[in-house]
Amino acid sequence: MASRYRDLFHTPEPEAHHVPVPKQKRSQETTRDQKLQIHTLYYQAGWKVDDILLLFSSLTRKQVYFALESRPTPQKEHHSGRHVKLSTPQRKRLVKWATTDSHTRDIPWSEVPKYVPDTSEWRGIGDKAIRRAFKTEGYTRGVRRRKPPLSEKNQRLRLAWAQEHLSWSEEQWDSILWSDETWTSPGPHRRQWCTRKIGASELFHPDCIQHRWQRKIGWMFWGCISGKYGKGPGLFWEKAWGTITKESYCEHTLPVFWRYLWNHPGLQFQQDGGPGHTAKYSIAYMLERGIHPIFWPPFSPDLSPIETLWKRMKDILSLLNPEVHRSYVKLRAAVQEAWNDLTDAEIRDSIHTMHERCEAVIAAGGMYIDY
Repeated sequence: MASRYRDLFHTPEPEAHHVPVPKQKRSQETTRDQKLQIHTLYYQAGWKVDDILLLFSSLTRKQVYFALESRPTPQKEHHSGRHVKLSTPQRKRLVKWATTDSHTRDIPWSEVPKYVPDTSEWRGIGDKAIRRAFKTEGYTRGVRRRKPPLSEKNQRLRLAWAQEHLSWSEEQWDSILWSDETWTSPGPHRRQWCTRKIGASELFHPDCIQHRWQRKIGWMFWGCISGKYGKGPGLFWEKAWGTITKESYCEHTLPVFWRYLWNHPGLQFQQDGGPGHTAKYSIAYMLERGIHPIFWPPFSPDLSPIETLWKRMKDILSLLNPEVHRSYVKLRAAVQEAWNDLTDAEIRDSIHTMHERCEAVIAAGGMYIDY
């Protein structure tokens, strides 16, 4: 497996086709400023060597290649600091290799030396040099975000939806009745941090452990919001109703937002692509009652402003129920209080981020965004 990626470390060969350069008087040395410009144009702006030669007509091709392979700023002969083992070109090739695909991104930095070619250029490169190189280039190790797979078709749908709604005004976004369900449970819903000693001495101290519960109680809660009217009704999905199907959705949830839409004119209904929501039975049931839900791209919770409010509501719930318990009555009262605590100002602030969300989706080419 390691040999599969080693070729990516080799220095690229010079371009085969040369653009004629006007013969002019050549300078004896490449200045520091010229080296910095050459590095910037080649590694960041993506210029070719021939383009750089046309800009610096006083330099030779050999001088340009030498500038690319060396440090842009000279190092003192008796430098007392740490020795930088990886040059700028080496770091660029290292980053290019590490970001080749999902497999190379998974490889821990401590194991990267196993994959580098056994040549004089890379021999002796250790773990610390690899770590410094990645950090110098602005890279770190991070936890993968858990998201459902996004097909090319769904990416195109998300991108098209964002482009279509990019020019919407705040008044238009305020006229949408945003709806969604969320699972609520007692206890913290975010990763917990604590202060402890470096090392393993307090790693499993009772005050430094986050308990894991195999079967926490929970309740499904449905709610809706709009910028025009603020917070709409909320609904607890009762345990006796079972799972959310097309029949149970039309029986229990649909009458709630149907009455709300009837009493609050000027709103368009939004829902996600859950099976019970988008079934032909459910859509026909809504159309018979004059409800025309807007098109919503699949796998797009990051586009919905109500998702931000769910996080805010669960923060409040964590303060009301900081410890895990087994009382459904206590949980239900806390969820209702957390829902009631959401203000209309918070709701409008979340809805008014829709323009930025559309811009982010367009910039990401239809992929997921950080909302």
